[in-house]
Amino acid sequence: MDDLLRKLARFAVDFRPDSLSASIVETLGDHIIDAIGCAIAGANETPARIARQVAAETEGVHAGASVIGLSARVTPDQAAFCNAVMTRCLDFNDTFNGNLTGGHPSDMLPAILAAAERSGIGGRAVINGVFVAYEVFGAFADEVALRDYAVDQGAFLSVGVACAIAATNHFTFEQAANAISLAITTTMPLRASRSGELSEWKGAATAHSVANALSVARLAERGMQAPPHPFRGVDGFLQRVPVRLSLEALGQPVDGKTIIERTSIKFLPVEWGAQAPVELFLKLRARIPVDAIKSIDIAGYDFLVKEIGGGRGDAKEKWDPQTRETADHSLPYVLAVALMDGDVTLDSFAPKRVQDPKLRPLMNKMTVTLDPATKLLPPPRQPVRFKITLIDGTIIEDACEYPVGHPMNPAPREAVHAKFRKLTQPVLGDEGSATLLSQLSDLAVLPRLESLMSGLRGVPVQE
Repeated sequence: MDDLLRKLARFAVDFRPDSLSASIVETLGDHIIDAIGCAIAGANETPARIARQVAAETEGVHAGASVIGLSARVTPDQAAFCNAVMTRCLDFNDTFNGNLTGGHPSDMLPAILAAAERSGIGGRAVINGVFVAYEVFGAFADEVALRDYAVDQGAFLSVGVACAIAATNHFTFEQAANAISLAITTTMPLRASRSGELSEWKGAATAHSVANALSVARLAERGMQAPPHPFRGVDGFLQRVPVRLSLEALGQPVDGKTIIERTSIKFLPVEWGAQAPVELFLKLRARIPVDAIKSIDIAGYDFLVKEIGGGRGDAKEKWDPQTRETADHSLPYVLAVALMDGDVTLDSFAPKRVQDPKLRPLMNKMTVTLDPATKLLPPPRQPVRFKITLIDGTIIEDACEYPVGHPMNPAPREAVHAKFRKLTQPVLGDEGSATLLSQLSDLAVLPRLESLMSGLRGVPVQE
């Protein structure tokens, strides 16, 4: 067995729930509340409806798991996939910006929930599993720049899920190692899912990865043997992604913070790098008449330029998005909407608004370039500078870095609850939203998940 596999398996089976402080448990709860809110708001999106239709073909299975909006249980992997699609498809759930890879760790929650429901374990076990999963994902993200090798973040999310299930279901060391090995061996998704013109699969790619991790963990639980050297062995992970990988920091706080404490919560439905710029432009709007703008020059860090600024050879798509998925990953689009509409909401990504020709002239006044100075900053730093030139020659310069919800600018718990209510009240009504929020707030003391999951099955959805 290679050393990385051994380290991950040992971390999973040796995890002690009593090592979590009350504040960390509360923070984990906030991220779970946020993820469920995003899932309910996303339940009627096209990818979610498609996933639910396929999952419904397995309704009524023994020892199944719940899907938001389906009255009967389905197979656990289908439940994990469906709920993860709902969580992810609005691009509104939490974000971890590691030293080298970013991602959305709450994508893993639906698989952990499905495994827990199937096994009959309680809410605290789910919280424990989420902690383990985040630590594993974050340890990888701090060491490996997956995007440089055209591999999507789902590869690391799958390992996080396998470790979480091993920890919460009390796998033996051998079962855990097999689950982890199968997860990384079978989940190496291409980053084409989020490059160029983005399709609906962008919101489903990681869902597929976490569902697959649950599926193979169930095989490992029953004794399926897996490759013993999936990381360092011949044709293993490190031959596909040739980097130095030690995982020495696995489970160790960085600057006193665990991974969950280093993970951000979004308060705008746009790609993470656009959060701070949109916040700034909503404030600047009062000082900048749209018709008076001559140009907007944006200088930012490498990932911002490549992910939402056209820096991967996809400038055409970013300056003329045709899909929801491309628009929420287009910095010129979201800044134009912020200036013209005074807000960026879920409605900002309706097809008619995305393709609105009235936005293009303002978008075409924007340029996005790399700020060389950002390369000298430590990884957590992500400043963005703006130079706005008006037709009369006036120049407005400003900068931003830490949006609300960033670990350096954390949001109070009430802000997370307010976001949850805003996302769920249109679907559940005021009373239904309040009831679900109360259940989720008490997740740590729920002995079983049945009451929570039966309520989620009853969420009204459109077919």
